[in-house]
Formats: sequence, structure tokens, C-alpha cells
Amino acid sequence: MKVQTLKRTAGASVERECAGDLRRSSRNLNPQHHPMQRAREYQRAVTAAKMERMFAKPFVGDLQGGHRDAVTCTATSRKALLPLVSGAADGCVALW
Repeated sequence: MKVQTLKRTAGASVERECAGDLRRSSRNLNPQHHPMQRAREYQRAVTAAKMERMFAKPFVGDLQGGHRDAVTCTATSRKALLPLVSGAADGCVALW
């Protein structure tokens, strides 16, 4: 009985067997090569904090008698802040 052994060439780690295989990539984590990294992370943190406050339950609870689904658009007058008109995915338009 013959047994075949696996052989790999020196360049086998770079080659792919099929087009769906992923190539290995390396990342340069040196902060000198990424000068905007800190600003990007700060912007992401601010956006996350705003979204957290916007979807907080006390805020949603104050809108009793309002929309039952996600609000998709809002509009105000150019001359005054009130009235506020909002439209939601449930098909309702509310005047606040």
C-alpha cells in the first residue's frame, strides 16, 4: 500500500487554491502611519453616545399617543420651531 504525503512549496502560503480563498494580509499598526485614527475613533464615540441618548427609553416614553413605529422624517417651519410634523413607518403623520 502506498501512502502519499503532503508537500508544500515555499510560495504556497501566498497562493490560493480557488478564487474564494482569502489572502492573508498584514496591518501596519504604527500610529505614525495613521494620523487620523484618533479623530476617527472620537467621532465614532460621539455618534454612538448621541444614538444612545436618542433611543433612550425616557425620551420615547414621553411621546405618548405618538408613533408606534420608527420615525422616518421630520419637518419644522422656517419661521418658528412649532409646530413640528413627523412621519413614521406605521403610516401616521403627527403634528406636535
